[in-house]
Amino acid sequence: MKKSEVTEYFLEYFEKNRIDIKEISEKTGIKISKLSKEYKTPLTAEEFLKLCVLLQIRPEEISQYYKRTQLL
Repeated sequence: MKKSEVTEYFLEYFEKNRIDIKEISEKTGIKISKLSKEYKTPLTAEEFLKLCVLLQIRPEEISQYYKRTQLL
């Protein structure tokens, strides 16, 4: 399975900010298995938006992040 850039972004964000994925799962209804490094299925658009709202991240920030990292 090809890794999802969006899912990977959130996994890095959780680790960097020491965010408990169990708590995120409880608040969003997203299965813990989709929020762990061993995920089998990437986040859906709805899950992506739930995380953005909860974490107060503008979706554009993630898009800009990937544009910058691909240029490096």
